[in-house]
Amino acid sequence: MEGFLLDQRSAHTRRAYGKDLKRFLGFLLSRRLERGDETLDRSVLIAYKESLLSEGLEHTTVDRHLATLRSFFRWLVDEGQLARNPAEGVRFLNPRRLSRTVGFTDDEVQRVLAVPNLHTRTGALHFAILMVLFYCGLRRSELCQLRTSNLGTERGQAVLRLKGKGNVERLLVVTPPVVAALKHYFRITGKDVSVDQYLFNPIRNNRSGILDKPMDPSMVFYIVTRYAKLGGVANRVSPHSCRATAISNARDHNASDRAIQEFAGWASPDMITRYDKRKSAIEKSAAHAIRYGSSERPLPEGPLISHR
Repeated sequence: MEGFLLDQRSAHTRRAYGKDLKRFLGFLLSRRLERGDETLDRSVLIAYKESLLSEGLEHTTVDRHLATLRSFFRWLVDEGQLARNPAEGVRFLNPRRLSRTVGFTDDEVQRVLAVPNLHTRTGALHFAILMVLFYCGLRRSELCQLRTSNLGTERGQAVLRLKGKGNVERLLVVTPPVVAALKHYFRITGKDVSVDQYLFNPIRNNRSGILDKPMDPSMVFYIVTRYAKLGGVANRVSPHSCRATAISNARDHNASDRAIQEFAGWASPDMITRYDKRKSAIEKSAAHAIRYGSSERPLPEGPLISHR
């Protein structure tokens, strides 16, 4: 199990898989006390699925546990520890449900972005975070792990270079409104972007005094919900609402499905798409299609990336 978890590149994935496997081990131990030793086969895994259902877990949660086990056993097969994957014969529930994530309307986005006080360091930081969420569609974990070294240029355009699953690089265009927000944030906070450091980090920390660390995910949640409330947004929203809004807005403005897939960082089962070298063409990035109104909030100008 330890080797399997260490083989996962994402810290978030390691934590999630670890919790799921720990729960499965608990099930196996209690079952062994009742039945003694037995072969871990399809019938045991079906019993585990029934056990999860009997606890009242949602079908999506049960399927996630099964997916974790399928990945774990597949890894054991690849490592030569098992001859076959016992989870392959266990059916997923495959619930067909609409996402509960509620997005923002274009008017709500403009109202939220008008709230931060740009004359303060905190306001500039929060505004930059909101802009990256709304215009770049990043996952919360991706935003928190951004470093200044992720910023760059490609064919004359500002980009973020992200690493996804399989260590595959993903280029995300940073459009002029986001560039302006980042410039203002760098200038008002005095952040030296020529030094590799976290792009977004706490401005103050009264507990430890350590500022050279990533923004806590709970703080990103607080920022989104606080400014949504101040902007008069009645729906329950989250950082994922910003991502859903960016993707929906790009689709509303006729970005192609292919461009949106690249923008969102979704894996494709199509091998042609995976190996098509034109798929990361920044001129066709879905980021170019995102617009929330006729005008953007004006910000002072300055360089995005400085060089020593």
